[in-house]
Amino acid sequence: KGVCEIANDNAEGQTIISGDIESVNSLQNILKENKKKFIPLNVSAPFHCSLMNPAATKMKEKINSVNFKKPTFDIVCNVTSKPENNPEEIKKLLVEQICSTVRWRESIINMSKENVNNFIEIGPGKVLSGMAKRTIKNINCFSINSIDDMKKIIDESKK
Repeated sequence: KGVCEIANDNAEGQTIISGDIESVNSLQNILKENKKKFIPLNVSAPFHCSLMNPAATKMKEKINSVNFKKPTFDIVCNVTSKPENNPEEIKKLLVEQICSTVRWRESIINMSKENVNNFIEIGPGKVLSGMAKRTIKNINCFSINSIDDMKKIIDESKK
């Protein structure tokens, strides 16, 4: 009944569900009966699921009106978990990400396979760094929460 979809594949043992409230609550009850952990997130919309299709349609018009240039480096897209540098494909994927599963765990694994082993998280907290470390054991994660953090990372990179 209704919509209940995987919104984020964050890490082993951490999957985010999105959909209509009734369906998500139904899943919560099933998980509770099976002694599985479920933590509701306080969000304002059913992000990264098919209920966001109307928003994706509006965003497509906006994104297609912007001139994208080829990036100087590949961008790992959360829809495919693969690198991309074609501007038209990036536009398409930006629209798709609104209603598609965020494939964070796969993205980290794929980057690791390409010998990417240094990750910098910019913004408050260390949630993404923690998920990355749980996914790939031998990687370096740095979190920038302040100017001081940025200075430390710059100093560390000079060593």
